[in-house]
Amino acid sequence: MPSVQPSGVDQVRELISSSSAEAVVAASLQRARDVADLGTFIAVADRVEPGAGPLAGVPLAVKDNLDTSDLPTTGGTPALRDSRPGRDQHAVARLRAAGAAVIGKTNLHELALGITSNNAAFGPVRNPHDATRSAGGSSGGSAVAVATGVVPLALGTDTGGSLRVPAAHCGVVGWRPTTGRWGTGRTVPISRTRDTAGVLATSVADVALVDEIVTGESAPAPSGRPLRLGVPRQGFFDDLHPEVAACTERALERLAASGVELVEVQVVDAHALDTECGFRIVFFEVAQDLPAYCATLPGPESALTLADVLAQVASPDVRGALEAAASGVVTEEVHAQAMATRDRLRAAYAAALRPAGAERLDALVYPTVPLPAPPLGDDDTTELNGQQVPVFLTTIRNTGPGSTAGMPAISLPAGTTHTGLPIGISLESLPGEDAALLASARRVEAALVR
Repeated sequence: MPSVQPSGVDQVRELISSSSAEAVVAASLQRARDVADLGTFIAVADRVEPGAGPLAGVPLAVKDNLDTSDLPTTGGTPALRDSRPGRDQHAVARLRAAGAAVIGKTNLHELALGITSNNAAFGPVRNPHDATRSAGGSSGGSAVAVATGVVPLALGTDTGGSLRVPAAHCGVVGWRPTTGRWGTGRTVPISRTRDTAGVLATSVADVALVDEIVTGESAPAPSGRPLRLGVPRQGFFDDLHPEVAACTERALERLAASGVELVEVQVVDAHALDTECGFRIVFFEVAQDLPAYCATLPGPESALTLADVLAQVASPDVRGALEAAASGVVTEEVHAQAMATRDRLRAAYAAALRPAGAERLDALVYPTVPLPAPPLGDDDTTELNGQQVPVFLTTIRNTGPGSTAGMPAISLPAGTTHTGLPIGISLESLPGEDAALLASARRVEAALVR
């Protein structure tokens, strides 16, 4: 199994200065082929010409549900296996224009509708720290590409935790921007309300660099005041794996010791409200958005209906989700009610982060995932604290509500289990506060690595 040897953008630039961009890109292409046993990539380019700009020659991997002009976009599903959109998704285009070299398309949970990346059509993505474990999903291949040093940057998507879950399980940084901040369209969709592209990297600095290139907005200079983080123990800290709980408490202790003010808060009914609206939004929107995406494709895939895609789905859990969507049980009226519930969820986050009559909080902080990476093949249930629990709902327990609310969030490495499995903690703030959240994340990152 390839070693876990991540590298950042600055390290790649040093390599380029001592050799050449062409040599660095060629080495990245070879490493992409070397991690085939981890199921990291669906497609690897034969050859890539480095571009010019702030990311000149920096290798970039792209999740295979984001459109690329020069490689297929399969969505990890058989019906789109040969689809060539011939266009770049917004973030891909911006990073190419900045000189990044797209070296391949990464494997994912089929149609991004899951969190294990155990893809029955293209094979599973394996955790680089323990190949018997899940890499997390749905952006599992992108997380592995960064964790193994194939690339310093990899694009993914996040609908319910699909960037932050694999970031936590693979020991890298995962950034979910506010929904819509990184552009819309040219992506195999799940939900227009919840989907967003984002990035995986080895540092917050690299994430901030990519976010600035994609959006044109830079993170503010650090303020002199103490950072104030809300700790939502109710719901977000319940029934944690013992090593996740211990690691999170150690991280909070380090933050407090560095001068961060930790404030106990409650996001009232966050999980109940998400349960009430989250899946209803997805099931209604994927039934509309997926065929609409297919209709924009230049090849025979333009004629695909939801039933056509569903007929070829290989992963049982994805088939079940699409069958629910195709059943029509979520009507337009039910969807409208779900969106109203989403407004209540957003208000609950706003009340926690902007309490009336009290000083505002910079972000919430909580364990990204309640448990370490589960064994590969635990697709329905997995063990947590001596009980069998639903793997999907348990894994996205903390990342799901904020995703439904469209909030920005970032997962940072916080430590490992005694067997070396990574554990992550997340910061989350209100929609539109991305730049400030990245500034806070840099301060948290600095405190955690002291």
